[in-house]
Amino acid sequence: MSIAERLEQKANEELMIEAQTLPYEKDLFAPTLSKETLDFHYDKHHLGYVTKLNNLISSTQYKNKVLESIIKESHKLGDEAIYNNAAQIWNHDFYWNSLAIKSGMSDTISSLIKQDFKSLENFNDKVVEEGMLLFGSGWLWLVQDKNTKKLRLITTSNAENPLTSDLIPILTIDLWEHAYYIDYRNDRKSYLTKIVGYLNWDFADKNLIN
Repeated sequence: MSIAERLEQKANEELMIEAQTLPYEKDLFAPTLSKETLDFHYDKHHLGYVTKLNNLISSTQYKNKVLESIIKESHKLGDEAIYNNAAQIWNHDFYWNSLAIKSGMSDTISSLIKQDFKSLENFNDKVVEEGMLLFGSGWLWLVQDKNTKKLRLITTSNAENPLTSDLIPILTIDLWEHAYYIDYRNDRKSYLTKIVGYLNWDFADKNLIN
């Protein structure tokens, strides 16, 4: 391979969308989430979206863009396949960071939870309630309104996320069956009841706007 070809190959590689590595070992949340679940969820589903998106955007206007720009532009232009795969990559990145074995709530996030949900216990109940109301596949989001600064819970179907709205994503929980089926079969409620105890409040605090 010539020097020019190597440089071109390197440039092409640098333009690829890269998968975020998991921020923890795959067995960290066992038995709430088993290593087998993470093996399939990350290695098959998450990495599969990355491979497919890179194939889709090769030689297109999206090739040189960062993931968030691809999501917003493809959504605006109606490029459904590109949007779905790009959004699913971003959603999964956000989901992995939304989970932690142990994290403390800052005074700021604690105050907002109390203000907008009355208590952490009530918030946890609302997470389960809202997650159970979503029909089919999608995501549950804790979001902050850009204008009022208030927190609320929303669900989005399939790959949809708050990036194309006036809402700031704070935390998310994956509600696609591949996120929990190995461990809970079709019992989404048990998954939600347990996973809500592993929300990463340190991560949430970093996503808040003042």
